[in-house]
Amino acid sequence: MRDFASLLGGQYQTIFGAGSSCSGTGNLSSDGCSSGSSGSTPQRRRSESLGPFRRRLRSEFSLLDYFFHQPKHGRHTRYPNRTFMLMAAGFMFITCGALVHILDPYLLIFKWKLIFQEGSEIFNLWRTPPVDLYIKIYLFNVTNAEDFLAGRAEKMQIEEVGPYVYRELMSHDNITFNENGTLSTRPHHPLIFQKGLSGNLREDDVFMMPNIALLSIANVASKQPYFYRWPINLLIRQTRVQPLERQTAREFMYGYPTTLTTLGNTFLPSWISFDKVGLIDRMYDFDDDFETIYTGETSASMSGLYDTYLGSPNLAQWNGSHCSNIRNASDGTKFKSFVEPDDQLLFFRKSMCRAQILIQNGTDHEIDGLKATKFVFEENALDNGEFDPRNKCYCREGKCLPRGLIDVTSCYYGFPIALSYPHFLDADPKVLMHVNGSRPDPKAHRSHFMINP
Repeated sequence: MRDFASLLGGQYQTIFGAGSSCSGTGNLSSDGCSSGSSGSTPQRRRSESLGPFRRRLRSEFSLLDYFFHQPKHGRHTRYPNRTFMLMAAGFMFITCGALVHILDPYLLIFKWKLIFQEGSEIFNLWRTPPVDLYIKIYLFNVTNAEDFLAGRAEKMQIEEVGPYVYRELMSHDNITFNENGTLSTRPHHPLIFQKGLSGNLREDDVFMMPNIALLSIANVASKQPYFYRWPINLLIRQTRVQPLERQTAREFMYGYPTTLTTLGNTFLPSWISFDKVGLIDRMYDFDDDFETIYTGETSASMSGLYDTYLGSPNLAQWNGSHCSNIRNASDGTKFKSFVEPDDQLLFFRKSMCRAQILIQNGTDHEIDGLKATKFVFEENALDNGEFDPRNKCYCREGKCLPRGLIDVTSCYYGFPIALSYPHFLDADPKVLMHVNGSRPDPKAHRSHFMINP
């Protein structure tokens, strides 16, 4: 140990002295001892008082020297010790590994990529989805209209015709970024008829269909004072229009000018502001719509979801948050990210007049190399409270339609329209008793969503 200390500390002896008394009376000798008398002099006393400090400092320098320097031919040459460098590199790798495990850089980058920003990839995909979105529309032709109107048939006989295929050019226009982590936009959903995908069907095909204009004005007028109803009833009798009439497929879907709509605009100016009444035309009327959408700044997983619709998180047509809430719903462009196994999602489109709860169903699938989870509409979503008391708020003025039908009259300008699944799937059996030709099939008529979690 003494030899080791001598080896490490030898180079500092010429600076701090040997710590023992030196004899002689000459100048500074080659071994670092000062010549002089052996008696106690001021210089000697000062040297002895500094001895402990010198030894401690020598020890500290020797320890640092051990790590940073290696001897070469009896002298210390300054270059890094390999052991120390390996220790530093190992510590650095361990630290980086721990940070990668804790912070997950991939997850951080993914979250950052989910935030809507002007020019960002996810924002451009949401603003104008680069997918071919097709809408398939099936119509029901009434094959015994004359007998039914004359009272010779108790039920309408219907025949399904379709699909009429339209491409939906979905986009979000007039976008303004807000300071609260949302953006404001106006949705745009024009439909383009696809002849090649509609088989032999054409928009000018003629069928016997419900007269929506007549049924609508009659329903709205029934709630008006007598002096409004009387002239309307008189004009309806004079025009001799019928509840069922021959129309082309396009006229039924997009409407056509009639004396009835002119009559409605004249006597009921606050009712409608358009000159034709078509079912699909009204369902896809987004001219006055505006909405606010989360950008993901406050929570990356929520980007693309509704904050408000028409300035409110609740639809004015319903009472109670269960029926009216659309906040955190998706219009189908982008759903919530980082979906957990027990999560429920919300889906909202204006045509539905409500948000629908989606629940996970079945096992995961793989589509084009991506994991996809199957979601379906919540069971008994259209039961009007028969099984789920929360759905009582879908009843109008205390009157509930049979299970499987939702009254959406207030969403369509007073048109007497009810929402149901195709062919009255999951509806009360008594609904099917009023019509012939409806054949609900869960495999063909059940809706589902495949969502990447």
